[in-house]
Amino acid sequence: MKVSRLLPALAAAVLSVQDGTARLWDSGLETPRDWAGIRSQIEGVLKPAPDYVFVPETVTSNPDGRVVFIEALNTGTVKGKPVSFKTMHWLVLGDPAAGKDPANPLRNLFEGITASATDPAPAIPLPPRIRQLAWNREAAGILVAGVDGTATLLGPGLTEPISGRRAMTAYLDRLFGAVRDVALEPRATVSADGTEYREWVGTAVALGGADPRPISFSLVERTVKTATGTAWSLHFDTLDLVASVQTVKELRARIFG
Repeated sequence: MKVSRLLPALAAAVLSVQDGTARLWDSGLETPRDWAGIRSQIEGVLKPAPDYVFVPETVTSNPDGRVVFIEALNTGTVKGKPVSFKTMHWLVLGDPAAGKDPANPLRNLFEGITASATDPAPAIPLPPRIRQLAWNREAAGILVAGVDGTATLLGPGLTEPISGRRAMTAYLDRLFGAVRDVALEPRATVSADGTEYREWVGTAVALGGADPRPISFSLVERTVKTATGTAWSLHFDTLDLVASVQTVKELRARIFG
């Protein structure tokens, strides 16, 4: 195993790799962690939340099973308070070539974005190359208009899907307002039974905490064909988009030691 983009809970699965080549790339990490680092991170998670439970809800792989996208529900208790959150994981098997914290309050970057009943839906599909250009040019309107038949969008910071071009464009504009110099390249694409995952990986300049700095940035688009159109969801880390470097370090230290 070369590199897996997954959170500590899912990392438990890769600890069984006997040759020690498992790698973890997680939010707030500049470089992937090795086998020993993965174990340390898992232990760090379980200290504040010993009843932590990781439940995969959807698992979609490519035909040879080497690339797997997993959406999961995470639950546990931290300082007597029940917590629950969804996560997205990208697991690569084998060589690909072969909330708010009292001490560190983090804002919801997308708070207040809502849909309108009079907001028209997108309609024109875009080929991958054009979508790549739209992401890198931070062209929210083009991205929204280019998801064929999309009736809803779900992403970080939203408690329920939103619909309509204006609401979805406002969501992406909020994202692009927290970054600049986006440079993404296509990576894994997995399609099965009307569900498609497409990952974009590259760099950006994060503006979180009035502390601009270059970061590694990845984003997963998920589309699901339904009887009424296409449900679109986005998955990406928001930590660097709302927090300074120092805040990120403090949060990781509190969780992982």
